[in-house]
Amino acid sequence: MNENVLSLRDLSIHYRTRRGELQALRHVNLDVPRGAIVGVVGESGCGKSTLISAIIRLLAENAIIPNGNIEFEGQDLLSLNDDQMRKIRGDTMSIIFQDPMSALNPVVSIGQQMLDIQYRDKSSRSEKQARSIDMLSRVGIPDPARRLKQYPHEFSGGMQQRICIAMALQANPSLLIADEPTTALDATLEVQIIQLLKELQSSLDCSILFISHHLGVIAELCDFVVVMYAGEVIEEGTVRDVFHRPLHPYTQKLLQCDPAVIREKTRQLPTIDGEVPNLIEIPQGCIFRDRCEHAFEKCNTHTPIWQEAREAHFVSCHLASSS
Repeated sequence: MNENVLSLRDLSIHYRTRRGELQALRHVNLDVPRGAIVGVVGESGCGKSTLISAIIRLLAENAIIPNGNIEFEGQDLLSLNDDQMRKIRGDTMSIIFQDPMSALNPVVSIGQQMLDIQYRDKSSRSEKQARSIDMLSRVGIPDPARRLKQYPHEFSGGMQQRICIAMALQANPSLLIADEPTTALDATLEVQIIQLLKELQSSLDCSILFISHHLGVIAELCDFVVVMYAGEVIEEGTVRDVFHRPLHPYTQKLLQCDPAVIREKTRQLPTIDGEVPNLIEIPQGCIFRDRCEHAFEKCNTHTPIWQEAREAHFVSCHLASSS
């Protein structure tokens, strides 16, 4: 892999609750190489949202970080004060949220919002406006100069998401975090947004950390994929390796649940039996053992080690050690 724009090492995030500390993330390692698109996939509750909040340093007040570090462009983000972190957010690091209707201010014109996010730039107003028009044009907004005067409600959901992408990329960031940006869109618009992100990533040469539960989107867009389960990274590799030769039983079951792989008509979609474990009282051994049909005695007592089972294909599973 090339030089990493973002590196997480041994990162853990806990939340204080009345019942005890909820261990939302535990010993997470993750790299985003420069110029690459890395997808993070997993069930709801696996820790994807907490991961994003930790990277952009917008965690809830009851969150604590017992260990780990987050390095971005050579800086340890956890060591920065609030003012230093604000200079990074929206400038060298941008984010696209999953719901454009809540990301845009409904009572401020699109043009004014695009000007406002350039407040750090010392360019003139006309130069900033020209940059806004150019970015809207690049994301496929027709007649961008005229539409700067319009408000969010005058755009469709797909167009609103395109505007959010334009705003996120306007500062030419090194890292773009996309938090399930196609969830609120229909299938046709989803394909268009994915293609748009691929084209913009290539032309702007930025890295993308793409968060999703949609396996098809991950397969279409990403170079590498990280699979999370119950606050842990359990498998990582290239999209081809993970999708065609999954090693972890959870990854295998997750892929089997993708409706796109169903070949025969059925009234019941495949699911993964069992429930996500209690993250306040983490069970001993493998975190997935109670839902795994391949579990054996060692899974009950020993936590699997993170290992390179194949070249650049990592997994945390006792089956990989015994094979």
